[in-house]
Amino acid sequence: MAAVPHHPNEEGAWTRLEGAVGVALWQRERTTFAPVTMYYVIAPPRQTEILYDLAKARERYEILAAGR
Repeated sequence: MAAVPHHPNEEGAWTRLEGAVGVALWQRERTTFAPVTMYYVIAPPRQTEILYDLAKARERYEILAAGR
């Protein structure tokens, strides 16, 4: 059984918003260059998907968590 994936090893303040077996939604507060909030939908072995809109990130997470 796959565990909830950890966030990528990148600089910034990380908060896990959602997590299920094999998929997770993380929020990253990046402060280098300019402050920006990014949302990472992580579902290995896929590449991490990075979005800048929380509603779209949650929608994508739900699709992946449901296995669709």
